[in-house]
Amino acid sequence: MSGTTAPNARERSLRVFVAVSFGFAAWRVLLALAYLAFGPPLPGDLPLTEAFFLLSKAFLGGLFWPISLAIEGWRNPLGWIFYPW
Repeated sequence: MSGTTAPNARERSLRVFVAVSFGFAAWRVLLALAYLAFGPPLPGDLPLTEAFFLLSKAFLGGLFWPISLAIEGWRNPLGWIFYPW
């Protein structure tokens, strides 16, 4: 490759990676919000803490999707994509 095409391909791949990361994060946060709004009531004495935990796990699991997919996505891929349902 010539020197002029390598940075463009690198920039493009970085933009795609960032877009996919934010897309996964948004998808998982929206599903977590739908779960909190329409799902079963949260168990335990601290429902606000449970809600924060679900939202933070959804956001971080979507933002750092390669790590999250490697840890929990291979065991249950549909459960990873449709978190927390």
